[in-house]
Amino acid sequence: MRDLVRQILAGFKSVKLVGQEDGYVVFTAQEPDTQQAVTVKVLPRLLGQDAQSSRQFEVLSRALRQLNHPNIVGVRQVGTRAGMPYIVTRAVEQGQRLSAALDRPWDLGEAADVVMQAGRALEHAYNKGVVHGALTPENITVDDKGRVSVGGFGLRELLEMAGAPRQGESSPFIAPERAAGKPASPRSDVYSLAAILYRLLAGRPPQVVKGEVLPPSRFNREAPAGFDPILLQALAPDPEQRFPDVKAFLAALGGVTLAASVHQAPAEAGAQVCPRCGTANQSARFCRKCGGPLAQPSAAAPAPRRQAGGAPVPRQPVGPGPAGRQATATAAQQRPPAPKSKLDEPIQITRIEVGHLEIGKGVELHETVIAQPMPVATGSISAEFPEPLPMPQLKVSASGLFASDFEQPPLAMPAPPPMPVIDWGEISPPMPAVPTIEDIPIKQERP
Repeated sequence: MRDLVRQILAGFKSVKLVGQEDGYVVFTAQEPDTQQAVTVKVLPRLLGQDAQSSRQFEVLSRALRQLNHPNIVGVRQVGTRAGMPYIVTRAVEQGQRLSAALDRPWDLGEAADVVMQAGRALEHAYNKGVVHGALTPENITVDDKGRVSVGGFGLRELLEMAGAPRQGESSPFIAPERAAGKPASPRSDVYSLAAILYRLLAGRPPQVVKGEVLPPSRFNREAPAGFDPILLQALAPDPEQRFPDVKAFLAALGGVTLAASVHQAPAEAGAQVCPRCGTANQSARFCRKCGGPLAQPSAAAPAPRRQAGGAPVPRQPVGPGPAGRQATATAAQQRPPAPKSKLDEPIQITRIEVGHLEIGKGVELHETVIAQPMPVATGSISAEFPEPLPMPQLKVSASGLFASDFEQPPLAMPAPPPMPVIDWGEISPPMPAVPTIEDIPIKQERP
């Protein structure tokens, strides 16, 4: 087996072992001619040597090589080495797997866009005769620009050809008939795609109670109510009750408006709900949980009052005339008096949130100690030290905490104590006299 794997990788450069994934041994490498970064997945099992297995593999490899869609990870090679199959695909260098981003809050439009792009990739594969059969968030990659790439086409079918044990059948994104060992169909991919959308909207896999799937709007009040019957049909245990293919499923989703549902509980007056994370009862400009901007509330027209029989109450005239003046006077008497403005009241900080600060009116000054001297000794020793020097006084004005530069007088710092004058010539020892050339005796050389 190892010799066959070496033979498969011999035609690539910079080969690195990544690990095992769903029964495949995964390597990263580069094509020697194009320098294209690729991913090589080798199945360490042998295919059947009969004519039927060879024909089935040839049909699959030809269909995989014809996949050419912007939302599909391109297949570069599909082949075998002495019966050992392998698939070479383009490496997705940028982006994050959807499985690593499931726990973050998803915007409704963003989640629908991811599912729509993945669905178009599946629809293109159907036209080429390829059914995924094992779509999970692990096979979907989303880059920084929101572009979706779907991979893993043909991997599950190769496992079935080689008779390898199937892995990941307990995943909540795999259709029940696939977990039971039945062949893949377009209805299986409908289930997987709907389960992924359910996970993004509800924050959890499809919840089944007594054989029935709970609607996603039960866990996310922002989810449109129109999504509930569509997802429940797509997640039906019986494949015959689902949509026939992904195209019909996407068409049903496209007919639902992405406006948030209005069946949420009534909030306080002026309270808002964050469109990103769903945190309710907010009255600032930014969400106190995720920091996202909040829509500014607009004054809504009051609903018309109705009589006991359901008919609307006739509106009183408010225009010119005696009746209008009387109605205006009555309304003025019933209106509560407006609160008086207090310009001299102190600052009242009522709420501090991300990017927002609400305060009262007026200014109240408080003396605040910014710095003070600190003793260097305590006890009886502190009596031997002089008193600390006084700290400079800072001028405070009513227009601001500190006065401006031209109003602020220079700080009066105490003069430093005089330094002692030391005559180094008197206290240093005398230097020895430097000998001259005449003082140095010259030795006579002997003849």
